[in-house]
Amino acid sequence: MNMKETFTALDFETANYQSNSACQLGIAVVNNGQIVLQKSWLIKPPTPIFTFSYLHGITYGMVKEQPTFGDIWPEIKPYVTDEIIAAHNADFDMGVLTATLAHYQLYVPEFYVIDSLAAARKAWPGLKNHKLSTVAAHLNIELNHHEAESDAKACAEIILRAGQDNVEINRVVNRSLPESIDLFGGNY
Repeated sequence: MNMKETFTALDFETANYQSNSACQLGIAVVNNGQIVLQKSWLIKPPTPIFTFSYLHGITYGMVKEQPTFGDIWPEIKPYVTDEIIAAHNADFDMGVLTATLAHYQLYVPEFYVIDSLAAARKAWPGLKNHKLSTVAAHLNIELNHHEAESDAKACAEIILRAGQDNVEINRVVNRSLPESIDLFGGNY
């Protein structure tokens, strides 16, 4: 599949260690090499437990009146279904997407994935690490880290600057997944 510099970068922030605890989603839609849309949603997760507020600044009080992921899925679905999705450390964000869809008993569509982390490692192997903040700083990309829309935009910029030779597109096919998995390997 050819990238054609048209894809949707996305980034999730999660409330806690459960992969279905999305509390914010940001997207940056790229069409013909240009970011044409940026958007973010605050999301009410399935539980009020917020472990990562210190990281992203989002609290349960900020999202308790917001829609659930199930409520906003009809708006998000066109950006995902049969599209190329990009994320930095894509396994994390794809895990959140699929677990959250499973939680709301929504069908997981087929889509393609680009990992900007892998692209950055290939394009700029000499960096001390390839965290989103490190790569963004190296490329002078403005970043408000752990704000989902800003992270998604940075991911999109990294992919565009890495260029097609450094980008691998992988197909993700619907598969049965548990409703929730621990993203960080602890037992909670």
